[in-house]
Amino acid sequence: MTAPNVSNQSHSSAATNQVRLPRTAALGPGLGGQPRLLIDAPAGAAEIYLHGATVTSWVPRGGSEVIFTSRQAVFDGSTAIRGGIPLCLPEFGVGINGDAVPKHGWARIAPWQVRMVTSTDGGGVRALLSVSRDHLTALYEVEVGEKLHLGLSLRNDGNEPRTVEAAAHTYLSVHDVTASLISGLTGASYSDNLARSPQESHRVQEGELRISGPVDRIYDSAEPITVTDPGHERTICIDKLNAPSTIVWNPWSTYSAPLPDMADDEFPTMVCVESGAVREHAPTIDPGASWSMQVTLSVENTGL
Repeated sequence: MTAPNVSNQSHSSAATNQVRLPRTAALGPGLGGQPRLLIDAPAGAAEIYLHGATVTSWVPRGGSEVIFTSRQAVFDGSTAIRGGIPLCLPEFGVGINGDAVPKHGWARIAPWQVRMVTSTDGGGVRALLSVSRDHLTALYEVEVGEKLHLGLSLRNDGNEPRTVEAAAHTYLSVHDVTASLISGLTGASYSDNLARSPQESHRVQEGELRISGPVDRIYDSAEPITVTDPGHERTICIDKLNAPSTIVWNPWSTYSAPLPDMADDEFPTMVCVESGAVREHAPTIDPGASWSMQVTLSVENTGL
């Protein structure tokens, strides 16, 4: 991501948005004129669109882009952004009952508000965003630096207990998905959404996961995950807290071809490794109570 000249934009952005910004952050129009928060700090750079609170870029200090966003992604303020880290809530996919509309819930297509942006002691930036809808308030903390820390908190503003699904739908950028290795899921049971029959949909992961075709799986796993990316000479590490579900998705040519917002040649350069609490792990939140999860991405360089 090209570093923005944020120092000249900070004052006007803070005035129009009534949020004080550090010199390492700027609020302004991005693609399609959509509002976005640009961060260019000593410890890392990032881009967060307020449409869906979607993180579309993260570059740790001295590193390269970690997040995949399609060059054909639509930035119109209504369509979910193809790539980045969309937030799926209060449903994942078609939901627990199979009738969720819109798919993956409303959060990834809702306009979020920036509540606070501050510098961190580690040379990064911490941003707090929020949205309230349908008796649910979501607070989302994004801390950008040498690591990318995501903290999501959901509060039930209604009068009845409520079961919600939530996932950080993280698109990772890799040089070649067929050469990558996903570790940390060995022995975990999973539901295969591409299985030919319900009897074949429930399986157990044997060994590490390699991608050689379309993959759409929901794993019962709260364990840390690593994704080797040998072409970029790095390993992407995913640590999480209170997120008992791990979802792995790559559409391959089979399912990417019909997608108008994803180029035909892009599926080999991405893999989704998502963290959340979905299906039987979906939390039930009492009235006035909150539930939260955390996800941290970090990168280990493997080159000499």
